[in-house]
Amino acid sequence: MPTLIEPAADGSGAVARTLLEGVDDLTSELVGRIRTGDHAYAEVTAVPEALLRAAVHDNLAAVLGQLAGVGGRRLRAAADVGRTKAELGVPLAALLHAYRLAGRLIWERSLATAGGDVVLPALGSEILRLIDDYSSAAANAYTGYLADRAARADADRRALLDALFHGEIDAAAISEIGRTLHLPRTGLFVAVHADSGVPTVDPLPGAERRLRVAYVNSVWLRDGATSVGLISLGSPRALESSLARLRQIAAGRVGVSRAFSAVTGTGAAVREAELAARCARPGTSAVVSYGSASVPLVLAHAPDAARGLAHDILGAVLELPCEDRDTLLDTLDLWFDCGGSNTEVAQRLNYHRNTIHQRLRRIETLTGRRCSDPKSAAELYLALRAIRLES
Repeated sequence: MPTLIEPAADGSGAVARTLLEGVDDLTSELVGRIRTGDHAYAEVTAVPEALLRAAVHDNLAAVLGQLAGVGGRRLRAAADVGRTKAELGVPLAALLHAYRLAGRLIWERSLATAGGDVVLPALGSEILRLIDDYSSAAANAYTGYLADRAARADADRRALLDALFHGEIDAAAISEIGRTLHLPRTGLFVAVHADSGVPTVDPLPGAERRLRVAYVNSVWLRDGATSVGLISLGSPRALESSLARLRQIAAGRVGVSRAFSAVTGTGAAVREAELAARCARPGTSAVVSYGSASVPLVLAHAPDAARGLAHDILGAVLELPCEDRDTLLDTLDLWFDCGGSNTEVAQRLNYHRNTIHQRLRRIETLTGRRCSDPKSAAELYLALRAIRLES
């Protein structure tokens, strides 16, 4: 229940009640001042006459009623006008200026009504307090409306991006993508899938800004450790420079799809980018283009089969104590990198060639596959790559 303001003993309440009786005249005067004031353009072009008059009347009646002690604190009128002007696009400065004009008008009419009465100092102080109170309520409602609208716009944008990246777009969505995301229907695009492995870590921090400074438009959707993006390249020359910028900021595995020409192909391209990202080893920061690593890509296409292959071929090695296991796997990995040269592996590890030979023989014994046999070596390579992608 609102608290009623008692009329002041010094007569300021009587002055306010007199002004309240002429609130319609005050409304007309204030509407005229608003329409011709410093922010007149914003008010005239955005707010219909009837709506402005109703808002002015309600706020004047609320302020004067509180001054006169015939009404409680009625900030609803201020909140309503704040939301309305935010919705209509009236600048906040114009809204606050209207309240200053209202305070000035009430003070001028109070002077004329009270004459030289000694109640004026107290009344003036109360007018200033109430105008500040009501203008603050209006400003809070104004900014609250903008915050709510921004939150709704962000939710709508996320929903649109989610549909785009999952390939769930229709003709209406394509038009909305153009308006909201500023993306052309056709052009030159690549999709990106990035994963930091840690929900609190952005795998591509500042990617949109980094690309924008190079005049490349992109849109992104992050969900924890994963970030998915669509880059509108504009020209083929922009691809390599864009990838270079992504490499500079990558904080996880990043996959890039093949280039495509229609925005409707985004869903399929995102799946390509995700497979490309899986071609990089977990825990590393690398940018991998789809098709640039053939064997890892094949394994990424069938992760369950790859996992089974790895354990079928290298299972006995994986069951060894961690130090032995890692030593053998790292030696085998380097052996493949060195083109099967025991001598080069020994030089790079700073071990005797016989040590490398003994490690490889142990792998052969545990797996039943000889490194010198092309078919067996291929199986060992596939199994090793599958383990690297899984670990």
